[in-house]
Amino acid sequence: MHRWIAAGALLLTLGIGTGTATAADAPQGGASAASVRELLAATHVTAMMQQAMQQMGQQLDAMVKQRLPCLSPSAVSSALTTPQATQQMIDLAVPIYQHNFTEQDVRGLLAFYRTPLGQKLLKVQPVIMRESMLAGEQWGRQRVEQRIGQLKSEGKLTAQGSCPVAPARNASAGH
Repeated sequence: MHRWIAAGALLLTLGIGTGTATAADAPQGGASAASVRELLAATHVTAMMQQAMQQMGQQLDAMVKQRLPCLSPSAVSSALTTPQATQQMIDLAVPIYQHNFTEQDVRGLLAFYRTPLGQKLLKVQPVIMRESMLAGEQWGRQRVEQRIGQLKSEGKLTAQGSCPVAPARNASAGH
């Protein structure tokens, strides 16, 4: 589940291409498509998007192999792993950026990502995300284990963690 969320986030933040911004391709008050593509290229994330799509493809391959043995696994995953699929995801992301950033915003982000600190952020951000996800998973497991322990001590669960057997209903009870 976490991989799908991360992949989805990557898909919305990734891109390719460069160009010169023009007022004609920018929505009212928004950044131009060309400057958004330039920002996406500067963040070096096309490879990350392709990698995420490959991972999702591998997961789909395993599901297809198990659930649809009449198909070759790549019959489905190939829809995600082509250069055209990558370009389509970029094309979907551009208007989202245009809606949320002005041309000035994009230029500021470009300036930042071209600095040594911006490059460092790009380098360490995947590590930070991975470590944060692992820490969150560990925290979640601990919280669930604590809650299960509470439910056991309250008698709502047995010592084995299952629901207690309900007493048989007496047919004459309540009459």
